[in-house]
Order: sequence, then structure tokens, then C-alpha cells
Amino acid sequence: MSKDNEELRKLIQENPNLPLVFNIYTDNIDTDYICQVFEGTVSCKVEIVYFTDDRSYDDFDEILDDLMCDLADEDEYKNLSDEEYEKAIKKYIEDNIRHYKAIVVSVGE
Repeated sequence: MSKDNEELRKLIQENPNLPLVFNIYTDNIDTDYICQVFEGTVSCKVEIVYFTDDRSYDDFDEILDDLMCDLADEDEYKNLSDEEYEKAIKKYIEDNIRHYKAIVVSVGE
């Protein structure tokens, strides 16, 4: 049994109530086929996943960076200091972005 399988089995046993989510990096998708078997780099971890309209994230710093750039010109944030702005965006993420804890299986990172 591969190390990847062992790690996934361990995480499922330790966290039986968490959903499984799969993060397949698009560089690994050949759009000519409807179904593919992926081999190669696989990682498994327990993480909070975040979902925007066009993307999913399994790294809080990444969604924070993206939304800090995306929302920078919004009127409600224009007069905030950098520290206040970051705090406001963290609150925005917590209050407005769908998220939950899951076992994340990433393929091809």
C-alpha cells in the first residue's frame, strides 16, 4: 500500500465525520476526456476549505490575499489602515464565504 493511501486511511479513521473533498489542479486535466485516473503527487490533510463563486481554497492566506486585492477599491474599506483592512477582510471571509472543515485530497500540486 502506498504512503498516500495510508495517510488517507489514517485521516478518515481519525476524522470519520469530516467530508472528503478533492482538489484536482487544472494543469492535470486533459479536457478531451470525460473521465480520467490521476496518478502522481497526492497529498492528504485536514483543512478548512473555502468556496467563492469561481474558486475553492484550502489555504486561508491564499483566499485572504485574493480578497484583499479584489475588495481593495470598495468604498467601505478605502479609509482603513492596513491592519484594520486585513481584520475587516478576515471578518468578511468568516461571515460571507462558505467554508467548512474537511479531509482534503489534493492531486497534482
